[in-house]
This record gives sequence, C-alpha cells and structure tokens, in this order.
Amino acid sequence: MNDRRAPSAGAAGLAWVLPAALVAQTFTAAMMFAPAVLAPAASVDIGLPATLVGVVTALTYLAAALAAPTLGARVPRWGAMRVTQGCLLIAGAGLALMALVHPVAIAFAALVIGIGYGPSTPAGSALLAEHTPPHLRNLIMSLRQTGVPMGGALAGFAIPWLIAAGGWRMAVLVCGGTCAVMALALQPLRARVDHARGSDTARAGFGDALRLLLTHGELRRISISAFLFGCVQLSFASFLVVYLVEQAALSMVRAGAVLSAGMLAGAIGRLVWGAAADYFRDARAVLMALGVVSAGCAVLMTQVTPGWPYAVVIALASVFGAATLGWNGVYIAELARVAPAGKVAMATGASLSCAYFGAVTAPPAFAWIVSTAGGYTAGYLLLALLAVAGVASLWHRR
Repeated sequence: MNDRRAPSAGAAGLAWVLPAALVAQTFTAAMMFAPAVLAPAASVDIGLPATLVGVVTALTYLAAALAAPTLGARVPRWGAMRVTQGCLLIAGAGLALMALVHPVAIAFAALVIGIGYGPSTPAGSALLAEHTPPHLRNLIMSLRQTGVPMGGALAGFAIPWLIAAGGWRMAVLVCGGTCAVMALALQPLRARVDHARGSDTARAGFGDALRLLLTHGELRRISISAFLFGCVQLSFASFLVVYLVEQAALSMVRAGAVLSAGMLAGAIGRLVWGAAADYFRDARAVLMALGVVSAGCAVLMTQVTPGWPYAVVIALASVFGAATLGWNGVYIAELARVAPAGKVAMATGASLSCAYFGAVTAPPAFAWIVSTAGGYTAGYLLLALLAVAGVASLWHRR
C-alpha cells in the first residue's frame, strides 16, 4: 500500500510523545470504567440500583460520540497536547462530580466524563502522527490504544482499595485529583510539541467533521466498519459474564475470570495485530481477518453448554477477545493514513463518533433481541452478521 506521508522530522520526539499519549489514554479510560467499579458501593448512597450503571455508561458514550468530532476538529487550533491535558482535566472533574451523590449530578457527571474521553483519541492520534515513521504507524497506534484496557485494569485494581480506605466519595475525588496532576505533568511537553499552525481546520466544528466523513469515501467505509465492529465489541464485553452464568452454569467468579482472559487477550492482540499490519503493510487485510474471526467466534458462542470444559470456554473467549477487542489500534492507524493532510484529528474524531454510537446502541439492542427474539443464540448470530458486514465494508474498497 502506498503511503502519502513521509516520516516526520520530529520522529525522534516519539520517545517523549508515546509515553505521554499512553498515560493520558490510560487515565481518561480509567475514568470511563470507574462508574462500573463504583456502582455497588455508590448505589446505596445514591438510592438507585447498581444495574443503572448501564445508563451511566450509555450517557458517557453518547457524550463521547458528540465530543470526539467537535473537539477533535479543534486540535489544529489548540494543539494536540493542550487538548490531551484538557481531556484529563475534564474526565477527572466529571468523576469527581459524582461525589455530589444526587442522581442528577451522577447523570451530569457521566456526560462530563464522556466529553473528556471522546477527544482523547483524536488528540493522541494527531500527536503521534507527527512523530511516527510510517513503517511503525500501526504498532505505535496500537500500543497507545492498549491504554484503554490498561485504564480498565487500573480502575478495577485501584478503586476498590480507595473505597476500602476512605469510601467511594473519597475515591472519586482522589481519581479526579490524580488526573489533574497528570495533566500538569504533561505541561513541559506542550511547548515542545504544540506549534501554532495556519490550518483550514482551525475553526472547524462538528458539521465540518461530519462533512469530511461523508464526502471522503475511504473514511466513510472505515467508519461504517468501526460502527459494526464496535457493536460486536461492546456486546461481547457487556454480556459475556451473564451469558456464561445463565447458559454455561458457571459461577460469577469463574465467568468473571473468563471475561478477564478475554480482556487480556484483547490488550495483547492490539500489539500483535498492529505489528502484523506493519509487517504485511496491509492494515485492511488485518482488520478484515479480525472481523472474520469475530464472526466465527460469535457463532461458536451459541454452542456453549454446561458440558463444555472450562479451559475450552476460556480459550474461545480469549480468541474472541483478541479479535473483537484488538482491532482498534490498527483502525486508528488506518484513519491516520487515509486522512487528508492536517486533518488527522478531525477525521479520527468524526470516525470515532460512529464507533461510540455503536457502543450506545448495541448493548440495548442485544438485550432486546435476547429477551424477545430467540434468546442468546439469536443475539450472537446477529453479532456474527454485524462482523461480516464490517468485513464487507472494508472489502468493497479492495
């Protein structure tokens, strides 16, 4: 595949920029995962059932879907590092707002977290695109995207300890303060990597980002695939535990361990698939292969029964997780490759809004199908069809 960009003159700065982008991605993602970890302890004080954390998640992704293209388009004007710092501050402040306890404050906090999380990936992509040699693009972008599962692991590990030490309200305040400290720690890098530019995206907004997505054929097809793959990804993560408990008669502990194995496989997969895309110089082929594997795994999930050996269930979930959780880094790198010069952040934000809308719509749709149209078999077969449709969107370009 031909590359339209030469290596950046600032490629040597990658040693500084990559850790900064990875840390920012990890902490903003941790703020996204935090409400799910806080729910059992916080629900008692708030006076709402813990299961309503699903509504909080939907609100967060909805805000992220709107903020990613809107604020991502402003990166050329404000600077990628400044936007990254802002994302840390906003996401941390959103989580801290939950200490107000009132249900309205919780809903508002969810929206604020999403506003902070949404532009973090476009800003990080723009930052890395300027400092990454083309032959390492997929690996570097995938490495940065491991910050998402790392953020989930950080939230799952640290927040229970903070709750045990001082309660859940103290936990959210500590998390918000930590994000502020991280944003401040990135300040010395801002002068080195953010430069004033005269760009036609300097005053761009949501409408401009949407027009770019609709008029650019490659971006549009990649974004359709991202929406479809995102539906499969979020449904896998949201329903695996309950499915294994109900259909495979596993305990909560054993089912949770299966999900953890799938998540870990997804984090490792992001690195492996990024390296593979660079080695073969064909990111589209890697994305299509992952879509095919995801579809196959979704079909196999319909056959899981209490009689399956536990090791086989873990193996299937690990392969499924590696595929359906591992495609994001290659996808982000491919967006950076095909985006018009100077519009990496705008293109990434616009495309990510499609993936985030998949996160908003897929879990409720999956739950509705399971409850009304044939159970989990129908749900997982639908996921297989969505994955195949994502592959078809990418295949059309080839």
